[in-house]
Amino acid sequence: MSIQITSSHFGTTPQGDEVEIFKLRIPNQIEVCVMNYGATWTHLFIPDKNGKMEDVLLGFDTLEGYFQKEYQENYCYIGSTIGRVAGRIANNSFSLNDKTYQLPANQGNAHLHGGMEGWDKKIWKAEPFETDNSVGVTFFYQSPDGEENYPGTVDVWVTYTLDETGRFEISYRAMTDKKTILNPTNHFYINLGGDFSKNIENHAFFIDADNYLPMNEKSLPIGMKSPVAGTPFDFRHLKKIKDHIHLENHQLEIANGIDHCFVLNQEEDCAVLYDPESGRKLTLSTTEPGIQVYTGNYLDGSFVGKNGIAFGKLSAICLETQHFPDAINLPEFDTVVLLPGEIFESRTQFVFSAE
Repeated sequence: MSIQITSSHFGTTPQGDEVEIFKLRIPNQIEVCVMNYGATWTHLFIPDKNGKMEDVLLGFDTLEGYFQKEYQENYCYIGSTIGRVAGRIANNSFSLNDKTYQLPANQGNAHLHGGMEGWDKKIWKAEPFETDNSVGVTFFYQSPDGEENYPGTVDVWVTYTLDETGRFEISYRAMTDKKTILNPTNHFYINLGGDFSKNIENHAFFIDADNYLPMNEKSLPIGMKSPVAGTPFDFRHLKKIKDHIHLENHQLEIANGIDHCFVLNQEEDCAVLYDPESGRKLTLSTTEPGIQVYTGNYLDGSFVGKNGIAFGKLSAICLETQHFPDAINLPEFDTVVLLPGEIFESRTQFVFSAE
């Protein structure tokens, strides 16, 4: 079978932990790399319309890049598994069983993406596998009761799978011993052009969403779904990002671009990203009800990434499949509460092509 999996040493953390990187590959078609630090998606090589293989994920050439002070202070979580809860939580607190849990603030006054030391900063146990038609890696982490002040011990598995057709999947499975909240995602940044010195303004984007979630000045949903019709958030047909992101709109001003959750109409082929210059196209499907779309608004060139390039605003786009942000404090949204005896499961699939 042409599909392959290999592993190698990627580096050692400042704390002395060994980090391993895994390469899932079909020659001349796709190459995916993931590492056990943060269960992080580090590389994605796919061909353009002329067959040229290039890496299209923002990231770093070495493990040391992830520990740059400037990167750590940018809070951009490149390729990381985010948990326990993606996004911000209003007032850094939530209530379960009449008890209020106060969460630590790690970005200014906000609790963001799991807190001071979220799942993106953990060393995960890695188990590579091979089947008749796929290869992959399952990462496991046990999040102890009280970590970042979240209740319950949570066992979580994140599995990256590449099948023989070139379809790539990220799946999540989790269980808890105490009532808690959970809303994980992957925070990959993608630029299909493969040249990170160019931004994604000319990429065309489609998302099958009639509604999005407006935000307040603290980048938190206000608790209502709003129609995309007549707004810069209407990507129900494939449209260039640059034709929307510079329009005069208060929601764009709040986020310095797009950093909003879109309410999906369907699971299959619910989002498409296309770069006309390279011809590369991503088609995404997910079991999650929403996608947080972020256009790299706060990348400011303060740290150096792959190929010695400083990533600036609009260097890439993030498509974070997840439940709605701050759902624990907004009863209008589907719950993110996980109970003992329940199994949390989520799946996002990626199909890459060139035309």
